[in-house]
Amino acid sequence: MKSRVLEKKRDLFRLSVRDSLTTAAAVALSSAFCGLLSLFADGDIHVPLIFVLTVLIVSRLTEGYFYGIFTSIAAVFGVNYIFTYPYFAFNFTISGYPLMFLTMLTVSLITSALTTRIKRQEKLRIEAEKEKLRANLLRAISHDLRTPLTSIVGSSSAILENGGRLSDEQKRALLQEVKEDALWLIRMVENLLSITRMGGDAAIRKQTEVLEELVGATVHKFRKSHPSVPLRVSIPDQALFVPMDIILIEQVLMNLLENAAFHGKNLTRVELSAAAAEREVIFSVENDGDPIDAGRLPHLFDGGDPAGAEERGKNGIRRSLGIGLSVCSSIVKAHGGNIFAENVDSGGVRFRFSLPLDGGKRFVS
Repeated sequence: MKSRVLEKKRDLFRLSVRDSLTTAAAVALSSAFCGLLSLFADGDIHVPLIFVLTVLIVSRLTEGYFYGIFTSIAAVFGVNYIFTYPYFAFNFTISGYPLMFLTMLTVSLITSALTTRIKRQEKLRIEAEKEKLRANLLRAISHDLRTPLTSIVGSSSAILENGGRLSDEQKRALLQEVKEDALWLIRMVENLLSITRMGGDAAIRKQTEVLEELVGATVHKFRKSHPSVPLRVSIPDQALFVPMDIILIEQVLMNLLENAAFHGKNLTRVELSAAAAEREVIFSVENDGDPIDAGRLPHLFDGGDPAGAEERGKNGIRRSLGIGLSVCSSIVKAHGGNIFAENVDSGGVRFRFSLPLDGGKRFVS
């Protein structure tokens, strides 16, 4: 509890320092610009307009009402003292100054009120999305954790209690079911850890990572878990650096690959590819199995796929693909990217998601 309070105080301090520096920089730049214009312009009619714009910018970029009101008051006194005759002396008898003061004060109050309301609405929207994601997770987990655990207990009990009457083939089949259910539980826990990693007020911490290392680690992990699935990989020959949280993006790729392998009926291949576009890198996971019903496609990533959110595994256990895709969507959107699914004309399903490159392609020869 104490650590949270201290962290909150540090955040407030950093925010106040940032807003103070923003206000000081805006006022200083406006004063310098007005001083530069005074060398070339006749009169000072442009000065109040520039400082009204400064009040507007400060009110938009800072939190609360204080900094906008402070800027408006500082602008009124500063314009009067520095840019109005007699220079470097106060003279509030000049016609129009009360109106100028009221105008700047009104602008700062209205702008601060509007921006504060917009920021609050954005926070409420983000919280609503988090609550929706938590609800989807709880709904999916309510039976997805219980069902494989029941299967594991049942299979292991059958081996322990009837081991002498079971053939080696029957034991192998039961142990295979235990392995599949255990792997499914591991994936569920990894999804939950991904959500925990994004939870609270912590933002995604991006670091510049090499695309080849991300794909290599994911492919190695996937082939180790699914050695029988034919996987093709295609990435650029040149080294491509992408800003990301590599642990979370690896989780996205694993979820998509496992969904393509597990839920793709009658498939003969799974393809993973990555390519750089103008300002983003596009990842694609595709199989050649049966397509997904068109009515399900818009709801795959929001947990609202009641008709097809579950499939049966090899051992008949019902398993959800919605929880993994909901996690994928949340991770990609937190990185500033987009994710969608589409049926391939030649057969199969393609999942694609993008990650921004923050300024364009980053290739190294």
